[in-house]
Amino acid sequence: MVVRRTKAEWAKIVEEYKKSGQTQAAFCKEHELNPKTLGAHVRAGQSKRSTKDWAALIKAQKTSGLTRAAWCKEHGISPDTMATAERRLNAKAQTIEDPEWVELSAKDSSETALMEKEPEDWSVRIRGARLEIEVNAAYPAEKLAALIERLVK
Repeated sequence: MVVRRTKAEWAKIVEEYKKSGQTQAAFCKEHELNPKTLGAHVRAGQSKRSTKDWAALIKAQKTSGLTRAAWCKEHGISPDTMATAERRLNAKAQTIEDPEWVELSAKDSSETALMEKEPEDWSVRIRGARLEIEVNAAYPAEKLAALIERLVK
């Protein structure tokens, strides 16, 4: 027999579940509830967390001394959801933004001084967060552009 419950009844059930300390499966078995239905009502009561919120939660878990599973159980968060949030944060941190290209003109004093040197006497040095490239003037510009483009990707 299907039992229809009101939003208020579901809110009370969700609160009982959170206070019980039981796993969702155990709570549902004991109360003869469908785990998927309870899960939907638990998620419905949670607001979406921001990137900052997830970063703070992940930091709190890592500094707590507890395993992810234990910490998540204590805080009513799915360990899988937390793992997904951590992967997304790590991916964002590793994303390289589009490079900013700076156009130089012969009017720049540094470039003028560079141009006065003999080509074999000067080089081009490009530094990034984890990368440094240095080539001499004889290195083909097309190859350098292709190398930079591949590294950015």
